[in-house]
Amino acid sequence: MDKGKMIFVTGSAMSGKSRFAVSRFSDNDRVQYLCTDSDMDDKVLTRIIINQLQKDLRWDIIRNFDVDQTPVNYKDFKCFVFDNLADWVYRKTMDRFGVSTGCSQKEMELFVEDLLFSVCMLMSEITKNGGTIVIISAETGFSPAPFDVIENIYREVLCTVNQRIANMSDEAYFSFSGLQLKVK
Repeated sequence: MDKGKMIFVTGSAMSGKSRFAVSRFSDNDRVQYLCTDSDMDDKVLTRIIINQLQKDLRWDIIRNFDVDQTPVNYKDFKCFVFDNLADWVYRKTMDRFGVSTGCSQKEMELFVEDLLFSVCMLMSEITKNGGTIVIISAETGFSPAPFDVIENIYREVLCTVNQRIANMSDEAYFSFSGLQLKVK
């Protein structure tokens, strides 16, 4: 069986991350698009629909995707787009720390480990079955540290998760102005 591949792409908002991920699989049939939101970007959805119609391809879109709660069809699909790790981490951070005034370093480390475990299980299941996954996330490293305690926790958690996922990935890209720079 072919070994699968993990691809990580990060960048700022509207930098072309989702377009890049969709274009990676533009000629592939049986793609699962794992969207963490209930709504999708209209441009991405249009691109998927056009691909399906022009090339007679089937893409399944799973909305409100939650890594540790939504089942994924690992056997019937070989191509996956996880859009967006940053959104998922934000929701999990709000669920865990949303009403707190802070957390200890140990609490944060345990929280990050739980998040990484869930994402690693997803990546492992896909790649061990010969699948490829593109994980999209936001890059928060260019903005100043927020004053809000919860936003600061989110930023630190996301930066840690992004770093670990990027290091585990087979390929990593930085997206800016519609261009993607391969960094790994």
